[in-house]
Amino acid sequence: MQLKTFLAILLFSFIQNFYSQDMRIDYNLVYKQDTLSSETISKKMVLLVKDGESRFCTEKQYQVDSLRSIGFYGFAVGDHVFDAVRDKQNRSSRYYYISADAYKLTEPIQLDWKIEKEVAKKYGYNCQKATLNYKGRKWEAWFTQDIPLHEGPYVFKGLPGLIVEMEDKSHSYKFSFSGLKKSFHKMSFESLGFKRVDVSMNNLKKVMLDYYNDPFREMTSGNVKAKFKDEKGNEIEPNFREMTKNVQTSLKKNNNPIELSEAIKYP
Repeated sequence: MQLKTFLAILLFSFIQNFYSQDMRIDYNLVYKQDTLSSETISKKMVLLVKDGESRFCTEKQYQVDSLRSIGFYGFAVGDHVFDAVRDKQNRSSRYYYISADAYKLTEPIQLDWKIEKEVAKKYGYNCQKATLNYKGRKWEAWFTQDIPLHEGPYVFKGLPGLIVEMEDKSHSYKFSFSGLKKSFHKMSFESLGFKRVDVSMNNLKKVMLDYYNDPFREMTSGNVKAKFKDEKGNEIEPNFREMTKNVQTSLKKNNNPIELSEAIKYP
């Protein structure tokens, strides 16, 4: 065996072994929540890969769950947006938090990638382009075989290398690679702190519509008692009609979900 061939095999084996272990990949996400506004939202996201499974969540949620995993249950507000877990059966579980309840939607990951011939250098890596139609959006992804992980942001997996950049054609969502670490705080990939109800997509849509129609049902029915106070601390009678209108206005502005075909059509 020639020396060059031997060194190439040795290097490939080292790379495969290095990336087959636990890994944390950081992304920056910029997205539009409202199609009628030019305003964008930016979030730092993390992809955690461990034992053949992965979790994608905000960095803030990762920090909150890290504290909870060591028994700290003090006041800590999480950020559950785009929370998704991939299991060893290549199923995706996504988490939705509506009012005081948590819901878990589990579906098989079915992605029909098309690998293009176009190549480019991105983030210091040799990359190749791939395209995808997924739930109402056309996506353009760049992956690198320099990092042989078949992973990527959110539920986007299955290319022969790590996805380092991904953007939809409407420029509503863009994920950008920002770093890679070999170690992270080990914890359950299930989002901690809530009891989750398993739902189908149809049932989830019904829950969301019910919440839109009557977001304060538990309070108005007397099942949940809450005291409302003004700026001076005086107890006041809540105006549930006005509060409901504000919630509905806010929900209608959130009209550009990442899975566009699953958008809720509010009345």
